[in-house]
Amino acid sequence: SKDKTGVFTGGYGIHPLSGEKVPIWVGDYVLGSYGTGAVMAVPAHDQRDFEFAAKYGLDVIPVVKPKKEGVEAAVDEAFTEAGIAFNSGEFDGLTTAKAKKAITYKLKEQEKGGPQITYKLRDWVFSRQRYWGEPIPIYFPVEFAEGVNHDEVDPKDD
Repeated sequence: SKDKTGVFTGGYGIHPLSGEKVPIWVGDYVLGSYGTGAVMAVPAHDQRDFEFAAKYGLDVIPVVKPKKEGVEAAVDEAFTEAGIAFNSGEFDGLTTAKAKKAITYKLKEQEKGGPQITYKLRDWVFSRQRYWGEPIPIYFPVEFAEGVNHDEVDPKDD
């Protein structure tokens, strides 16, 4: 994978729920088509964010742990599976799915965010070109010798 680079802007944002200061970085690995505006990194639970945080010495605070009792998440990579929320204040103990809903509801209630559906539409006609080639029929006029009725001749039978 490409080496991730970034620059600290010197600025901080405020976490919408905890009120904590969050450093603002500009990174070259963030997908431009993902979301709108700023993207909040969660390095403990996204491998690319984890690698970026490790490179620049940023805090990696886990907020999801494995569902099985006694099983610990690895500390040398991001834990990207569903689990149980912890280090999450009032959302501690909730499953990942329930925590997402509860956090979204609270953000909406406080008018700081809310649910949004983002569709990634691709025109299937053009996206299939890579495999099958150009799907749009193109007309190439076929010239016949003078006096030949083009309705009675198949140009493929040459």
